[in-house]
Amino acid sequence: MKTALSILTAATLATVSAQGALAQETVKIGVLQSYSGMTSLGGQQTDFAIKTFMQKYGETPGGFKLQLIRRDTTGPNPEVAKRLVGEVVTREKVQLLIGPDFTPNTLAAAPILTEAKVPSFVTGAATTGIVGEKSPYSTRTFFATPQLCKPLAPYAVKQGWTKIFVVVADFAPGHECEKFFVEALKEANGTLVGNLRTPLSNPEYSGYIQRIRDAKPDGVFIFMPLGELSIGIVRAINDSGLKASGLKIMGTGDITDEGYIDAVGEAAVGVITSGIYSTQHDSALNKEFVKSYTAVAGEKNRIGWSAVSAWDAMRLTYDALDAQKGQKFDGEKFAAFLRGHKIESPRGPITIDKSNGDIIQNVYIRRAERVNGVLQNIEIETFKDVSFK
Repeated sequence: MKTALSILTAATLATVSAQGALAQETVKIGVLQSYSGMTSLGGQQTDFAIKTFMQKYGETPGGFKLQLIRRDTTGPNPEVAKRLVGEVVTREKVQLLIGPDFTPNTLAAAPILTEAKVPSFVTGAATTGIVGEKSPYSTRTFFATPQLCKPLAPYAVKQGWTKIFVVVADFAPGHECEKFFVEALKEANGTLVGNLRTPLSNPEYSGYIQRIRDAKPDGVFIFMPLGELSIGIVRAINDSGLKASGLKIMGTGDITDEGYIDAVGEAAVGVITSGIYSTQHDSALNKEFVKSYTAVAGEKNRIGWSAVSAWDAMRLTYDALDAQKGQKFDGEKFAAFLRGHKIESPRGPITIDKSNGDIIQNVYIRRAERVNGVLQNIEIETFKDVSFK
């Protein structure tokens, strides 16, 4: 016959066991990035950043056990992205998503994530309106196009580079960047002397270079996605002799991103860019981040924007899960917690906008230089707390 004490002990053990089971609830995180093709560096950097973060801060934020489920988007391929998002949401039952990367992929994923109420982090897409409007459960840790495309116009005019030629990739973010830059250039009393849009695959730059030469600009502003296009356009302008003749090359930081700048080579020296992050950013947190990341990834794997975007997605994930400690995971509470949340990032302070989950952050004007023989982006001016608007 059971005594009152044995009954009480059993009940206590059952309670402790239930609490332990709750503490170890698994939260599945889908990681949809490019792991193959010319944009594969983004996926590699994302994985290195996640691994570095989890080594430093553990694997059970808020008492939740994390399970990562990776899929290869293969680059800007919305059909592939849509299929993969559907797969991880319906079959794998992921509760959070890091990605997918690129604007077309993010747009393809939005209806599925909204219907399933799965919070996601936009770590590699810049078009405005893709968080909040398209998916109320999304939070951006990358940048919004106007954040980088607007500041360079007044900066250029202040330097005396008033006649600008604009070159952008022929896709939605390129069109948007062109619009914001040209508007800002006009407001700063600069002059647009020409513009062109290049295809996303196999562009032939020689004809474009001649159009730039004929326009006789003080500078050329470039917006290209990370990778082959960014490398190609900067090298083509340099090889044409335009840079040596005094033409100022400027653009969003994609064209001298640390992950690709070594491939740009000497053509990158002196290029002026607007960016959200450089390994040369002077803060204690960034120095610690660079040291920890390099210990995991190795000296040869340089740190680009994909890495810091993934790192910040993990920081926000851990903060939101810590806020649910002792509770069952709730996706809606997770997304709501992030609205208005502030963190200190290796890039500097960031705030998640209360209204729609977009990012507010510092934007840096940088000049590419060789530091101890290594190409680096050196911050020369800061635009503080730039919003996505």
